[in-house]
Parts: sequence; C-alpha cells; structure tokens
Amino acid sequence: MTDKNLSGVPKNETKDLDQLILLIGNGDQKALQTLYYQCKRGIFTVAYSILHDYQLAEDVLQETILRIWEHASSYQSGSRPKAWIYAIARNKSLDMMKRQNSTISIEDFEGTPLPNVLVTHVDYDEKLTLTSGLDCLDHDDALIIVLKVIVGFSHLETSKLLKIPYRTVRYRYQKAISRLKIFLSEPHEHHI
Repeated sequence: MTDKNLSGVPKNETKDLDQLILLIGNGDQKALQTLYYQCKRGIFTVAYSILHDYQLAEDVLQETILRIWEHASSYQSGSRPKAWIYAIARNKSLDMMKRQNSTISIEDFEGTPLPNVLVTHVDYDEKLTLTSGLDCLDHDDALIIVLKVIVGFSHLETSKLLKIPYRTVRYRYQKAISRLKIFLSEPHEHHI
C-alpha cells in the first residue's frame, strides 16, 4: 500500500507530478486530467482557506488547472511541482479576492458549513468544529494550518509559498495549534 499524506496524494508523487507537468507542456490532455484528480483537493483547500467561499474556491480550482495547462511548457523539470501548483492556486485566490473588491472577514461566514471536499468522512459536528476552529484563527494562521495539515506542506515549503520567514511560519503554526487545542478543549455547545 502506498503511503498517502492528508491530501490523499501519494507521498512519492513529486516525480509523477513533475512528469505530468512535462507531458501537459507537450499538450497531453490525459496528463492534465490525471493531475487534476491528484491535486484538486489540495488546490481547492488552498483556495477555500483564503476565500472562505465554496463557489469562488471552485472557480479558483478551474482557473488554476487552466493556468497549469497554459504555462506547463515553462515549468522547469526537477523543481518542486507541488509548490509550483499551490503557488498558482494561492495567487489565483488572491487575484479572485481582489476582483471581489472586498475584504473577507470571518463574520461574513459564520455558520457556513465546511465543504464536504475538505472532510474525509462527513460528520456535521466535526465539520462545524473544524470550520469554527479555523475561524477562531487569524486569516494567515488558518492558511498556515491548512497548508501544513491538509495539503501536507513542510514549514519550509509554506514559508517559500507565502513568502514569509521560516521562523515566522513555525511560530505562527505553534501559536495556531495552541489556540486550536484550547478551542477544541472547550465544551461543544459554545461552538454552535
């Protein structure tokens, strides 16, 4: 059995993703489809963690795949394919946020259920707790948690993707984990 990270993609997929991107650069639509199925959850998760909107995250997923199709020929083989893909998703999400011409605040999404694509098994209470838990964090801290825990990035990869110092990522991750532990240790009624 192949080891998988939390995004459901095998841990040794770097070589496969590298090869897929090269094939996509040569116009291989089947390779694009394979990449889509391997990366759609991670791309969606990055977009959702930034936008907090299911439909906008779906749009970013599609725009990211289109951007990969258009720019795969400029991808340098041997670089970090996951970082390249998720950087596109992050940038597309930020572009989408700018196009919406508004700031996203946690209050705008109170009570919004977490999309099923982010949960391995559907349990309303757990979805509500995860959503509320991420909502109790600062926007950037929630993004760091999503990239580390759900997407499977290391602190270093997260640092490079978000263009913030490695130590800052580590500190904010530890701070966010502490806040989530406190949040999750509180009685459940307070989260509903």
